Amino acid sequence: MVSVNITKMKNLFLMPAVVLMSAAVHAAEWGTNYEAALSQARAEGKVVLANFTGSDWCGYCMQLRKNVLDEMNFAAWAGEHFVLLEVDVPNNPQFSREQLAQNQMLCTKYAIDGFPTLLVLDSVGRPLGGLFGYVADPAAVRQVLEKGVRANTLLMAADSLEGEARLEAMLQAWALIPEDLYELNLGLQAEIAAIDKQDRSGLKAAADAESRFQACKHAADVAPTDAVALDIVNAALFEAVPQNKRQLLELKYKLMICSVETPEDVYAAAEIGYQMIDADLRLSPKVKESRKKQLRGVFANPQTSINRSRIIHRKRPIR
Repeated sequence: MVSVNITKMKNLFLMPAVVLMSAAVHAAEWGTNYEAALSQARAEGKVVLANFTGSDWCGYCMQLRKNVLDEMNFAAWAGEHFVLLEVDVPNNPQFSREQLAQNQMLCTKYAIDGFPTLLVLDSVGRPLGGLFGYVADPAAVRQVLEKGVRANTLLMAADSLEGEARLEAMLQAWALIPEDLYELNLGLQAEIAAIDKQDRSGLKAAADAESRFQACKHAADVAPTDAVALDIVNAALFEAVPQNKRQLLELKYKLMICSVETPEDVYAAAEIGYQMIDADLRLSPKVKESRKKQLRGVFANPQTSINRSRIIHRKRPIR
């Protein structure tokens, strides 16, 4: 007589169903059409989660997909709260040229300078949250992205409010947006500044500083030589305010490092680099010191900086 373990047999029959359910959760649908994703987000009252990736060459992108985006619990949460959009820039020569053109346009539109990048976009395409680089912990990634979801909820609520209540909702939303995305939200910044008559947020002062910086940058960009551009930036630095001093120092640093000819030029550029780090109001003292250490490593061999300037950076006459 053969003994049969009924419980074990039931588990065996149940296994395919469990596997299928798990696979369904993992297989979250990622669309590829930007405008369609925004349209769906408007229709469903959601936000878009855009994954900027190099799917066949970026190792960290592959790890993010495997360890986070396709992780069962994260995928279920993302599918509930987002319209999912993959913005892929692969090496694959067979990849759709039309799709690649759209994705490259989006990388430019959102100033993507590294992969992987996740952006939370509202239904008109404003970036309200994001993750820049690879984080292995799905719970940590979710915590970061939830700020973008909350910012969208607050801005949607603000649309039906007036006066102080509207301002308060918009200020709470702005506080959730990463500083790395401020320059992509100048319209929202100006909207808040316009109703914040007392400039409690400091956004009006920041908007004015940004306007002055952009005017300086444009003048420097069209200057005939690096020396003339440097004079323009130095003049602006005399009137710099805390909100734009870092940007002006960064502009000066880039101009100087592009035109180095001697070790002394390199050391002078490095000094401006250190000032730029000190002027960054977003950084803690510990992070500032870490970045200065990295910069000292970059300039350990001045000749390398000189060679790089001659080969890569020179775009117009120095003088």
